[in-house]
Amino acid sequence: MLEAEFEKLYREMAHNHLKPLWTSERIIVPIQPHSKAVAWLWKGSRLLDFARRAGDLVTLERGGDRRAMGLSNPGLGGLPYATPTLWAAIQWLNGREVAPAHRHTAQAVRFIIEGHKTYSTVQGDKVYLERGDFLINPPGYWHDHGSEGDSPAMWLDGLDLPITNYLDASFFEYDESEVQEVTAVIDGSVMKYGIGQLRPAWEAPCKQYSPIFTYKWNTTDQALNNLAKVDASPFDDVAFEYTNPHTGRPVMDTMTAWIQMIRPGIHTKAHRQVNSAVYYVHEGCGATIIDGIRFDWEKGDIFVIPSWVYHEHLNESKDERAILFSIQDTPILVALGKYREEELPSNRGHQLVKGVFDAESVMAQK
Repeated sequence: MLEAEFEKLYREMAHNHLKPLWTSERIIVPIQPHSKAVAWLWKGSRLLDFARRAGDLVTLERGGDRRAMGLSNPGLGGLPYATPTLWAAIQWLNGREVAPAHRHTAQAVRFIIEGHKTYSTVQGDKVYLERGDFLINPPGYWHDHGSEGDSPAMWLDGLDLPITNYLDASFFEYDESEVQEVTAVIDGSVMKYGIGQLRPAWEAPCKQYSPIFTYKWNTTDQALNNLAKVDASPFDDVAFEYTNPHTGRPVMDTMTAWIQMIRPGIHTKAHRQVNSAVYYVHEGCGATIIDGIRFDWEKGDIFVIPSWVYHEHLNESKDERAILFSIQDTPILVALGKYREEELPSNRGHQLVKGVFDAESVMAQK
């Protein structure tokens, strides 16, 4: 009799779009984070092959004005997202081609993989790009990209599209002209603000977004080499966060970007964080152990670390450094009071390796 009353209650509650907490508490309030995203690795050689083929077949008009391939995490049910909060993509631009001007509410960053004689214009500020340059694109800022050479360009895009779409806050607008009018001296923002500890005395600090739209690789590389002589993190080795030089804050409100050097022979300690990250291997080779699985990587590879899983990096080379670029969703978690970090307390800070990542075997288990 009592069971029948329960069934009637639940049936009538469901009919009225109600869900009792006591039947789904651990789903709604889990003991700890358990991301639907999975740790994954995309091989650079395969990404390059797909990008080249897309460059031959897909015009910018057919590709929606940007020839970009989004990384779709296998754990997210077919969604075109690398993690639940980050969209990451490889974008390809043919030589003598222009990706026309548009703007959107999504916040965006870019890391240049190849870019000889390529430029990006953000809000009238045109800057020529080189391999290893890092670009920001604040929301609502007009931007276009182009090539003045014969060689193609390729870069990694990072946008907060999952968050923007979840909040029903996406706006997008095309410019009437394909290319913006350049309103500043070429490379002007780099020349004016590129030495971050100095600011033009007659200007107020730029508090919302960084005044530097392009962080040049040669400056970043020098900073990494200098820091390596002074200090390093036990979890990330020689690591920098790109920041607004006027405030010290991350370059975007919803995501941040890091550049880090894993020196020869370094094996970092493991920790875990309430955030997710997408890593691009800019230089060298090595491995990252994620939740007990070893992910071997080399130049051009991209891998994902989901939220709240232990991870550590190692570079087994005796004389070659490794450079990792990453985008992370940390700022939004900090702003909401959700961020947490924890080091592995056992085994002297190192995980026990349970296996080596193999995409086919992982998919076979799903």
